[in-house]
Amino acid sequence: MDKPLLDSFSEYVDLLLDAICAVDEDSRIIYISNGAHRVFGYPAEELIGKRMLDLLHPEDHDKTQQSIDSVMQDKHVLDFENRYIRKDGQVVHLLWSTSWSDKHKMRLGVARDITRIKAAEEMQNSLIAISDTAHRTNGIKQICQQILFHLDSHISIATFGVEVSPINDSKWHTIFESVGGCMHMLKNEVKLRIASDNQIALEKIDDKLMLLVPLVFDEESHGIIGLALMEQDYSLNENDRALLTFTALQVATAIERHQRFERLQHLALYDALTGLPNRELFQDRVQRSLLRAKREQNHFALMYMDLDKFKEANDTYGHAAGDQLLKESARRITDCVRETDTVVRFGGDEFVVLLDTVENRKGALGVAEKIRLSLSEPYEWQEHEIELSVSIGIALFPEQGEQITQLIAAADEAMYKAKKRGKNCIR
Repeated sequence: MDKPLLDSFSEYVDLLLDAICAVDEDSRIIYISNGAHRVFGYPAEELIGKRMLDLLHPEDHDKTQQSIDSVMQDKHVLDFENRYIRKDGQVVHLLWSTSWSDKHKMRLGVARDITRIKAAEEMQNSLIAISDTAHRTNGIKQICQQILFHLDSHISIATFGVEVSPINDSKWHTIFESVGGCMHMLKNEVKLRIASDNQIALEKIDDKLMLLVPLVFDEESHGIIGLALMEQDYSLNENDRALLTFTALQVATAIERHQRFERLQHLALYDALTGLPNRELFQDRVQRSLLRAKREQNHFALMYMDLDKFKEANDTYGHAAGDQLLKESARRITDCVRETDTVVRFGGDEFVVLLDTVENRKGALGVAEKIRLSLSEPYEWQEHEIELSVSIGIALFPEQGEQITQLIAAADEAMYKAKKRGKNCIR
């Protein structure tokens, strides 16, 4: 090829966005097109004489050397990917097609900048991973830990935290914080502003640059994500904004799903009206007491109680009054026992109390009397005072039975004897 034609050809080569590079056997650059400036950040003349391997990302050295060895064996290498460090310190991802010319003792390669493509792929992979994490992982803390891992590959995060907005505007609840913590730096007015604006904010707080992301689900705010950043000169770009918005949606959805599960679980184990444990939870509690009492040779007691005059009050004042009487009775009974004891609504106006440990029947009678006196106090409903009483039957383990069914039956029978004796008494 004559020189004018070669010069003309070189002009066309320099128009290419890809970098065309020729290196000798020692990988020193002997020719490089002007596209190198776009790819590597160096002017073409500044790269002549440099070793390509000196520009290489350290982690990609071994695989690149293997590729070079293959090319030197007179093999063509197509679609080889590696990373280089640009003059400005940024990492660039390149896609190479390379061959060796034994005649000219040089290796010729064409490099295409695929940094944006790799970034898009990484973003897509992160989005998929975050979504998968939010839907497959159990436990909010575990979800946040894994999401932090995926976010940190895109944003340099110092600390990461998630707070749930208060139901009654009184107290925020931190459900996750990474090492170092950052949520304590946020004042309530800041949290409420971010939650109400529903917009990602970048703010300087206590000498830390923080990304504040509202947790929005079904157009309602559930809380806030706080990210304290490593960089102090960070500026929020559209890619990061999209990533954080998607992340917040996944976290908010996971929180809502978790809360819904807890509500369903609570409904399955607790009485909807009084909030007391139901029969299913009672069975578990009394079984534990039974096993412990057998193992430690202790006593425990069951008290079966039925509210006297409840039906009359319900018929006279209506179901709303009846519901209020039941809730107030549940509260009074609970106030008379220990935290280790269990108060259960068995149904209607019947309650059962498990006294986890008692020395003897006398101890159970003392608690029963306390309950009887408390339930005998007048109830207020609108402008009325309603008087109730209670009939209580007691069964002691192991005296009245060594099985749950025996103890419940014994306590129930004792309660009916109390009813027959004139009510408002203990048997």
